[in-house]
Amino acid sequence: MAKILGLDLGTNSIGWAVVEKKKDDNNNEYKTTLKEKGVVIFSEGVKIDKGNESSKAAERTGFRSARRLKFRRKIRKYETLKVLINNNMCPLSIEELEKWRNYKNPKTNKTEVFKHYPISKDFIDWLQTDNFGEKENQEHKIIRKNQEHNPYYFRDKASRVKVSKHELGRALYHITQRRGFLSNRLEQSDDNIIEEYKEKIEEIVENTNDSKKLLENTNQIFEAFEFEEKKEKDLDATEKKLNRTRKYIIRVIENKVKDINYSSFSEQKEAIINYITKPENLGPVRGGIKTITTKIEDAGCKTLGQYFWELYKKDRNDSKYKIRGKYTAREEHYLHEFEEICKTQKIEGIKENEKSPDKKYFGIVNELYDAIFFQRPLKSQKGLVGYCSFEKNKARCSVSHPLFEEFRMWSFINNIKIKTPTDEKLRVLYKTEKEKIIPKFYRKSKAHFDFIDIIKELKPKDNTYAFYKDKEAKNVDYVFNFKDNTTVSGCPTSANLKSIFGDNWKTISFKYKTVNKKGEIKNRNVDYHDLWHVLSTFTTNDKLKEFAIGKLKLDNNLANKFSIISLKKDYASLSLAAIKKILPYLEKGLIYSHAVFMANAEKVVDENIWKNETKRNELQNAIKQVIENNALENQITQVINGLIKNCKKPDNNFTYNESLCINPTKLLNKLLVVQFY
Repeated sequence: MAKILGLDLGTNSIGWAVVEKKKDDNNNEYKTTLKEKGVVIFSEGVKIDKGNESSKAAERTGFRSARRLKFRRKIRKYETLKVLINNNMCPLSIEELEKWRNYKNPKTNKTEVFKHYPISKDFIDWLQTDNFGEKENQEHKIIRKNQEHNPYYFRDKASRVKVSKHELGRALYHITQRRGFLSNRLEQSDDNIIEEYKEKIEEIVENTNDSKKLLENTNQIFEAFEFEEKKEKDLDATEKKLNRTRKYIIRVIENKVKDINYSSFSEQKEAIINYITKPENLGPVRGGIKTITTKIEDAGCKTLGQYFWELYKKDRNDSKYKIRGKYTAREEHYLHEFEEICKTQKIEGIKENEKSPDKKYFGIVNELYDAIFFQRPLKSQKGLVGYCSFEKNKARCSVSHPLFEEFRMWSFINNIKIKTPTDEKLRVLYKTEKEKIIPKFYRKSKAHFDFIDIIKELKPKDNTYAFYKDKEAKNVDYVFNFKDNTTVSGCPTSANLKSIFGDNWKTISFKYKTVNKKGEIKNRNVDYHDLWHVLSTFTTNDKLKEFAIGKLKLDNNLANKFSIISLKKDYASLSLAAIKKILPYLEKGLIYSHAVFMANAEKVVDENIWKNETKRNELQNAIKQVIENNALENQITQVINGLIKNCKKPDNNFTYNESLCINPTKLLNKLLVVQFY
């Protein structure tokens, strides 16, 4: 007799039943009887609103993010008001401001943060946005007597003529409240992806002088998306925009654009550049920013504040004159307006020949910049990165690091096997063959490619080839252990660095002087490890370009190429320290498993022996021989097990002698004799 519990798990319920299973009276067949049953219902783990499900955790996260955003905006206002008060630009005292920031309630004896906003009459008058007249008649119509309390008026006026300090302070305080979108090249958003490909296309268009080569490079850029193999309905919004761009470039190059005939390649290049910079061909944020910039220029305005003031003076009920809900850029719009206001008001503190804000601003301008435009750095995600499979205390290496790319390349190359017309069986590649295919990995236009590219390099043009498991493999000239459509990962980061710094990019170093936080002058020596670190940490392309020109002494063209290098955000299974130990043995031709075995040999071998090159080589050769012998024994064991399995079939009378197991080779020979003779 046995009792069985059955469970039916649902999203908000669990059904259960207990059955008893026992034999009948004759003790032959089992009889099943239902003993108990029931259901447990509980609330769903999701929020349901109007039939739509959403995560409760996501809702809490949204509220928490809003609270943080509001708190940080208050801090920014506080810091700005402090600078304005110190420079007589705001009718408020430091005591009132500090009471808002931290107020100790005498009743509860607790500190209240940002609870008591200043309410003095002068400050409220300075802060108000409208001055309304009295209500007229019984219709309660409101007449706006004075528009000069609107903050956009002060922003417009401060960027055109000299104004009073309080008017200047009001304009700057309004910029603090709304300071626009800040781009971060490290974010993998749809806008950044579109911008990344736009910059790549611009680069190849500018540096290509042949339409055939331009078409080839364009197809290589979009190759990873496999647009030719996908249907339009299967693409997301970002992929659709990129695919439209690809198709348009192809039509322009092939001169198939409707009602347009390009007479020269330069006209085609100009048409492509004009197309990819249109707002509708950018992401929603970038496109919105581009649209606003164009409208500012068309309206004859110098700043965003001037343009918004022109909109404010028009019909407020017309949706096309609305100010809110538009994408604006922090640097392109607000920082530009901030500089224009400072220049118009004759505030000293801007170095025109500098680009970096850290060096460009000084004095009161720098104080205002730090208060208004301070951006908290993104939280480090290092704590979320897993640990190395071998070195448990070290974090995994990024897949974009040049050493990992090299490690991945050699791991794949050492696993390639080939059989030529002169070979009896599959073998590993010779050194000359490896040198022939290595350039295929260092193509910046192809982060991934098919194994067919390697096959084309290893076999003569007209010779046939096949995958070694294919039935036709016996009738071809060349046999490989990978299929021709196998995806191979290239070395895009290394390829980009190589195209900029030349073939000796691994050994090149850059020396320059810099000033640390203490004001001390320090000498810096930068190699390719540091270059990768710069690419993975700098948040804007402009900073990268400035670094390339100022520190690396690159010309403008190479600096542009350096600034648009994008790194893949992913991590390997090994740490950089482990990769450095394994890589030398991969370069010698060992497969990954054998290289791992050899990598830590120096930790278990006597230091004096390991430092002696002759003894070290002897030891390494001995270990290699042990590994090879072990591999041979494993192969023999597999064959023996297969033959023994055949001997145990009921339709034959083959037997074997267990005493032969002492020598696997003798057993193999004996079994072969029994099996085939």
